[in-house]
Amino acid sequence: MKREQYDVFLLTKPPLSLGSELCLKLAARSRNVRLYLAGDGVYHLLSHLLSGIEELPGYKVYACQEDLDARAIVDREKVTVPDNFYAAFIEDMMEHCKCAYTF
Repeated sequence: MKREQYDVFLLTKPPLSLGSELCLKLAARSRNVRLYLAGDGVYHLLSHLLSGIEELPGYKVYACQEDLDARAIVDREKVTVPDNFYAAFIEDMMEHCKCAYTF
């Protein structure tokens, strides 16, 4: 049985950084994306840059609870916040990853 494959992105850079812009452009070109936001990457939840990606079919955005709490970000409407962020990330990397990108 063939497992579903994703392009897995880990974004730790804040909005408007060159790395985050490149990451989101690459993610927008992929068809089946899992975007993990950690560190300053969770600030993208406050930015308009994610709105185009969140609405595409086959895209799912995850955020780290500890990083959301540390930055007092409470807007979590279009994001999944797993109980164990890094376990979910590693599972996608090990079981479903077609390509991995880190920024």
